[in-house]
Amino acid sequence: MTQPAASDAGLVPIEQVARRLGLRASAIRYYEQRGLVTPRSRHAGRRWYGPAEIRRLAILRYWQATGLMNLDEIGEILAGPAAGRGWAQVVTSRIEALRAQAERIDEARGLLEHILTFHHDTAPDDCPHYEARIWQASRGNGHHGHAHLTGDELA
Repeated sequence: MTQPAASDAGLVPIEQVARRLGLRASAIRYYEQRGLVTPRSRHAGRRWYGPAEIRRLAILRYWQATGLMNLDEIGEILAGPAAGRGWAQVVTSRIEALRAQAERIDEARGLLEHILTFHHDTAPDDCPHYEARIWQASRGNGHHGHAHLTGDELA
């Protein structure tokens, strides 16, 4: 196995980086193809990564694992404000999207807590509190129904 030159001491081969970060080497190569990371060095056909590249891959892995941003958005954020490609707009947009998602999650958690507290031995059907919250949440999704309407009336 060919090692990197002495000036590249401290570099880690792609297989070790993949193992360390819980990624597949093919995912790292894909990130490279997308322009999201560049190996510090190549020797005998192998990619070698330094601390900065490994950190960048860890960031990519984090955001991919959360499912909260796509690769284009991650790339924009990683490019930083100096890239001048709408960095602040992307960050602001993601903050707002996460805030809205957190609100939906809080609402869903509240509904589940209500079910657990007040309906531990029965279904929540016909519960005025539960149905009011469901209808309120539905209005936020473009539905303008009322709790007294049946499913047939909404069709």
